[in-house]
Amino acid sequence: MGELRPLIAERLPAERARIERAYEFARDAHEGVKRRSGEPYITHPVAVATILAGLGMDTDSIMAGLLHDTVEDVDGVTFEVIEEHFGPDVRRIVEGETKVSKLSKQGSQQAEVGDTGRDMQAENLRQMLIAMTGDLRIIVVKLADRLHNMRTLGSMKPEKQVRIARETMDIFAPLAHRLGIGQIKWELEDLSFQYLQPDAYQYLQTRLRTRQEERDALIQGAVVQLREALEDDLELPEWVSDIDIAGRSKHLWSIHNKMQKEGKALEQIFDLLAIRVILTPRELTVPPGTDEKRRERAEETREKRICYHTVSIVHSMWTPLPGRFKDYIAVPKPNGYQSLHTTVISQSGQPIEVQIRSRRMHEVAEYGVAAHWMYKQGGALAQKDRENWISQLRELQNEINDASDYLDAVKTDILSQRVRVFTPKGLAISLPAGSTPIDFAYHIHTRIGETTVGARVNGSIVPLSHKLDNGDMVEIVTSKNSKPSQGWLNFAVTRSARSKIRHHFRQQEREEALQHGHDLLERYLRKRQLPVRQLMRTKLLEEATQKLVGTRNPDDLYLALHAGKTTPSAVGRLLSPSLAQEQSNVPARRGPAAPKAPAPGGVYVEGFTTTTKLAQCCNPIRGDQIMGYLTRGRGVSVHRIDCPNMIRLLKDEPERCVAASWDSGTPGGTIVDLDVVAPDRPGLLADVLSVLAAEKRSPMKVEAGVGADSTAHIYLRVAVTGNTDLETLRAAILRVSGITDVLRTGKNGGRGRVSA
Repeated sequence: MGELRPLIAERLPAERARIERAYEFARDAHEGVKRRSGEPYITHPVAVATILAGLGMDTDSIMAGLLHDTVEDVDGVTFEVIEEHFGPDVRRIVEGETKVSKLSKQGSQQAEVGDTGRDMQAENLRQMLIAMTGDLRIIVVKLADRLHNMRTLGSMKPEKQVRIARETMDIFAPLAHRLGIGQIKWELEDLSFQYLQPDAYQYLQTRLRTRQEERDALIQGAVVQLREALEDDLELPEWVSDIDIAGRSKHLWSIHNKMQKEGKALEQIFDLLAIRVILTPRELTVPPGTDEKRRERAEETREKRICYHTVSIVHSMWTPLPGRFKDYIAVPKPNGYQSLHTTVISQSGQPIEVQIRSRRMHEVAEYGVAAHWMYKQGGALAQKDRENWISQLRELQNEINDASDYLDAVKTDILSQRVRVFTPKGLAISLPAGSTPIDFAYHIHTRIGETTVGARVNGSIVPLSHKLDNGDMVEIVTSKNSKPSQGWLNFAVTRSARSKIRHHFRQQEREEALQHGHDLLERYLRKRQLPVRQLMRTKLLEEATQKLVGTRNPDDLYLALHAGKTTPSAVGRLLSPSLAQEQSNVPARRGPAAPKAPAPGGVYVEGFTTTTKLAQCCNPIRGDQIMGYLTRGRGVSVHRIDCPNMIRLLKDEPERCVAASWDSGTPGGTIVDLDVVAPDRPGLLADVLSVLAAEKRSPMKVEAGVGADSTAHIYLRVAVTGNTDLETLRAAILRVSGITDVLRTGKNGGRGRVSA
């Protein structure tokens, strides 16, 4: 049991027998099994349990740490056996940990097979986060498991080291931070940094080591001076029973990150030298009968008073650097962290960061959610934040099915760095770092977000793109007639705000499409002097929708009209039998109503047997989406659906536009014009013509030219049998060195990327 036994004896002496029993069970289960490093496997669960005991976790968590691999790795050990021997809470933690570990191993085995492996890893992490919402102890055990695995990562293959380190940096370190477990967060970050950026890690480690003795001497001198000042103070010794002062080394990843973000050299990082002051208040005497909540409030108030008094002593000793005082007691970090930070110039002339906090604040800063099992008082705000973001995890689970999308949302909205801002009434709101007033508004309520017209931060009007800082007081200005702007998507940060903005515009586009489809049909019927209200009754529209679209929702019919998938004339014939009869009696332009038959050119035109002609403005070919236009005396002109002329005709004369499609008979030849685009070079034209020869094609027309920007254009006219044939030719041309695109052109100058 090594280091575990002393911790148990100190913190959980009454539970020693239960923990010993779990250890013996795990030792016997893993008997004869070795880790990749060659050590007995039992060293791993013991190390995990030791980390958990060091965090102050409860007995069930420590036992689960010892047993977390037994069900997965040992035949005959089931969850029922774990519950029978150690109770339901231990079983729940072990079961949650085992499910996650199974997925993790599957993901590891597939991590090198591309998207499948990445999807499995994403699903692994998703399942872990879902399991965590049931019992936070599951994730604390998982963090301890990951920490020991990172400590022993040197025995893994280099590619696995990088993959595991990246996953740790992206998910587990931020998760430890979100849970407030700074002790684990910092070590996970430094260990990951060592494998992800070994050169930068080694550089910093070497640079810091060269002046370590000098820095240690400066820190020790400052500690002695500060201790003397605090102990000589007239009031402080009466309020506190213990003053713990120690030097604090800044973590390598934190230093590297700060250098990168702020563009500073190592010498410009002011908080390399740091002192932490931890104050233990004397026991508070309260009147008999005082309720627990009042007692807790009184203790918190006294803790704050002691900390503020201490910082005043520090500032009287050394000169504080302007703008370097941070009050995380009045405005805690979203994970519950509380402390006072101030940077001062010591007598040696070196800047030193001093952190001041109470013993309870320190335990919360180091152990986060684990401190819940050590301290019942205080931390109500942090507990509320934890409940809020765990609720967010559950909401995301219900909203997003895809594991990768879920993981991206968790990284952005939950595990990212946070800022705590306030409403005008003092309500604290936790948002991702970089959030703007738009994110704040949508967080409060969707309706407030949609009607936002402006914002005030700390009483001053700011742009809606303004980035919020910790402690800002934010007021949103709204107008009931205001609507969201597409530009908001350029600076909204939270997934929720972006999703709601997009939903608004999707809904708006749908409403506009419905109105356009409705207007097309109504205008067509009015031009025919038909009874609009009578024909556009719900029952008749439902029947027409069923025949044309396959559903009974008239909205689907209007959307089909808007998209050009059907025409007002087709709908009109279904709504009004008299209109269908009238159209069938116009031989000059339309043949008798008959089943669909292929018209000349291999095109079906709904309800017509008149002459069809492929429009030269867009040169449709087999496979293109097409639509017909009933000309005056020249039959039906067939256009591509995206032809600019067709789009204009659908808007101006929808009643003359008819559905059309290609027949399934033997394909015929069609002439197309192509524009081959590439940077100019010698032999380019010869290479393109060689491709045509290899494809057994003889171009009807070849023109070439070079623009002012040295871009060459080779214009070809060739015969193809349809879109599939055209795509084959295009793919062959694109294989020529330097070709960047093959565009299809028409008489009207319109161009489009060739597509099947």
